[in-house]
Amino acid sequence: MKPTALVFFDLDGTLLNEESLVDEDVKEALVQLKDNGAVPFIATGRSPLEIQHVLEETVIDSFITLNGQYIQYEGKEVFRNVIPQSLVDGLKKMTSEKNLPLSLYSSDKIRATRYSETLKQAYNFIHEEPPAVDESFDEKEEILMMLVLNEDKSLDQEFVEGFPELSFYRNTPYSMDTITKGHNKAKGIDALLESINMHDIPLYAFGDGANDLEMLKRADYSVAMANGLDDVKDVADYVTSSNKDGGIVEGLKYFKLID
Repeated sequence: MKPTALVFFDLDGTLLNEESLVDEDVKEALVQLKDNGAVPFIATGRSPLEIQHVLEETVIDSFITLNGQYIQYEGKEVFRNVIPQSLVDGLKKMTSEKNLPLSLYSSDKIRATRYSETLKQAYNFIHEEPPAVDESFDEKEEILMMLVLNEDKSLDQEFVEGFPELSFYRNTPYSMDTITKGHNKAKGIDALLESINMHDIPLYAFGDGANDLEMLKRADYSVAMANGLDDVKDVADYVTSSNKDGGIVEGLKYFKLID
């Protein structure tokens, strides 16, 4: 039987609370959502490693991670997008010249090119430990996403101009998510639909940050969190309460996805 809907949830600032955990009422809402025939998805910039606690504590078993670069449906890989090695080499060189760490993400591992206090702060910000250092990680693994660790926002434009083939999303004060241009959460949804052949099912999306914009525009029905960016709220069909004030449950009820 086909699902009644596909519902995509960003994590940080959306499905997760301030401690990066899922509230009990949200867990219950996800159960009801699934019982009603919909399929809940995580749609995040985080890696599969960084969402395991959500998969273990909720009924969710499908996800779009690394901002659309790695996707699993019901526990099986259906899509991955690898960053060309020349772009990895170029960004490693630029961050090295600026004495900045660069995190490298494969489908199941994270490594950094160097350690810094900013690296520690970036991962502590999402209640994770910083990755181990391995400058040659990309020589052994396919790189799907990178993270430029940098608190000086005045440098952001240099990276944007230096790498027109890449998209940079500043989602925290400490870092920029970096992926191949044209491959975002929305393109991840398209790749998912193609792989599972479900083009005629209503799509719902919840988000709060810059890397959610394309996804909310792609969805048939979109929800922005009250704590989200103004740009995100501007494109959403509905602005719900914040992630710490019942916004997920409110948004699901607004669209009658749960009672």
